Amino acid sequence: LCLQWVTQNADAHGQAKKNGPLLWCVIFAFIGFLYALIRLVTIEYTSSILVSAGVFKTTTYDDWVRKPLAPLIKIAFDTLLWLRGGHSPNSYTYKVYEDMTLQFIVWLGTLCLCFLILWIFTNMCKACQRFIIFPNEMKWWGRLVISFDNLTYWVWFWTSFFWIGFNVFLAVKPSSFHFNNLGMMSFMLAATVLNYALIIANSLRFSIMESIDANEIAFLSMDNIWRANQLFFMVGPIQGFSVLTGTKNFISYLLYGQDIGGWSGGDLTQVSIAIVKYWTSMIIVSSIACWVYLFTSNPTDVEYQSRRPGCIIFTFIAMDVLHPCVYLRTVGNKWTKEEAAKMSMFQKLTCSRWWKSLLQTLILNEATTNVFRYVAPAYNFMLPLLVFYNSYYGVSAGFTLVAVGAGH
Repeated sequence: LCLQWVTQNADAHGQAKKNGPLLWCVIFAFIGFLYALIRLVTIEYTSSILVSAGVFKTTTYDDWVRKPLAPLIKIAFDTLLWLRGGHSPNSYTYKVYEDMTLQFIVWLGTLCLCFLILWIFTNMCKACQRFIIFPNEMKWWGRLVISFDNLTYWVWFWTSFFWIGFNVFLAVKPSSFHFNNLGMMSFMLAATVLNYALIIANSLRFSIMESIDANEIAFLSMDNIWRANQLFFMVGPIQGFSVLTGTKNFISYLLYGQDIGGWSGGDLTQVSIAIVKYWTSMIIVSSIACWVYLFTSNPTDVEYQSRRPGCIIFTFIAMDVLHPCVYLRTVGNKWTKEEAAKMSMFQKLTCSRWWKSLLQTLILNEATTNVFRYVAPAYNFMLPLLVFYNSYYGVSAGFTLVAVGAGH
């Protein structure tokens, strides 16, 4: 659908056809945001891009922005320095922190200014809405953003691969990072709270919609958070398969005019089940292999402290996908107590159906399921505390939380 829209081959009618070109405005705005974000982290500057473009003079910027903010930044710096207990060997001078903070404030202020200009221009379009096809209400932009997300969500399918690979890399190769434990812990707590707020709000929204349709009371359980964690690490391969298959089918349609309205690659359900089954099995086996390699490679104390957090976090990821993996591996398995009574222990050990039945008994029961249901939220709140205890958890755990939030 995305390729059809980009190449103007989508079969759109009415308002959807009119909104098609407007999606490019959202795309260009998103590209502009990415450019501003990259510029923020790669270029050292102490003035706004509006000053560089000649919209404001340097003296005007200093009088309106830099001078009023300088005392506030100094107060915040002294407060954080007091909380930290003084400078450390890796600390920079105050000038570096001042420029860095000012740079972020200016970046955030510029984004707010652009949003204000968009809001003013959108409301001005109400006066001439009969003559132009342009959003005249902010909710119109909201619908366009949702359409943009629906067309481009597949672009981020690689995030689950990257973060699983990143944790494996940290589990097998010693790494060192420099940051303040308290700052990283605060960042991770904020990311966790925002992540859960998004999940709960989205889940509650759909729960309310379903309760209205069915005339029932809205209900939100821990399953929402647990399933959201599972979803992020499980759907990456399926989305990657969909991207490759969709691109192949679109090329066939574009070059040969083939009908791509249906699926012609076999039973799609069985293909998806097979992909998830082998992918989750690989995650579980890899997590065990990381621990085996950690203990058999004779690491030094520093290497052990560096690699252990990666193994622990990867183990939590494996625990998230263990339940669906066991279910897919054992679904349809038929095993009765009468059949087990007729077999010797050696026969049971060499029978795959007995092993599947054992896994079902150990994993797919209410007690174990309840443990897994509460482990995911528990370890997400436990990771920031572990960062305060051991800084090696910081990078892996912090950015994994951010990635999972994006995936949600």
